[in-house]
Amino acid sequence: MHASQRREAILTAVFEQGTVLTRDLAARLGVSEVTIRTDFEVLEQQGRVARVHGGVTMSETPLMGFDARSTQNVEAKQRIAAAAARLIRDGSTVILDSGTTIYSLARQLPTVTDLVVLTPGVNIALTLMDVSGVQLRLLGGRMVPRIAATVGSPRQQGIEGEIAHIAFLGAGGMDSDHDVVEGSFDIAESKRALAAIARRKVLLADASKWFTYDRHKVMNVSGFDTVITDDAMPALTQDAIRATGVELIVA
Repeated sequence: MHASQRREAILTAVFEQGTVLTRDLAARLGVSEVTIRTDFEVLEQQGRVARVHGGVTMSETPLMGFDARSTQNVEAKQRIAAAAARLIRDGSTVILDSGTTIYSLARQLPTVTDLVVLTPGVNIALTLMDVSGVQLRLLGGRMVPRIAATVGSPRQQGIEGEIAHIAFLGAGGMDSDHDVVEGSFDIAESKRALAAIARRKVLLADASKWFTYDRHKVMNVSGFDTVITDDAMPALTQDAIRATGVELIVA
């Protein structure tokens, strides 16, 4: 079993059981306890689990701030954003979700004419507010400082009755069932509302987001039209996404 598959199995066990023991996982996966402890160290460094005596448990870390997340997987996010930018057309209405990959997309926006951008992301709005050819709307609702974005119901965000040609959405994580998940119910609910008004839904998520467990489901990957990720995603996961009928773009 490859290390990535083994760690995926560990995360699944932690998500299902809450706490798992080193000896139990070693027996289940047919490897030594030393190997399992090495996997624990890697997963702990990624913030996915927390070490306890004799095993690991679910990490209860709070939402990671925008500045901290912006330093992670920078090159992959830039390549994903560049691929997404090629989907933007003049005279259309697009949704740019909050998040660091979407922020990279905003910074790589092509030269446009009569483009309407709806976004809950404060940093994204600041980036685009003086860009020629862009009509910008910062969505309303309650501000969440750690993610530099607003959340709320469709009425609170001012999107009731709106239609967007394409929505670019980020992800807090993606679990083993290929559900996009978030650590906050409000964020998950707002993402669903943004997706609901879009004719085309595009998920931007680097490979590190896959098999990252959280408590609040946004929607299954099969609900997207397109997924854009980077080439670090395992081939088996790529095949599973394509099997849903979703277009997969590997940047």
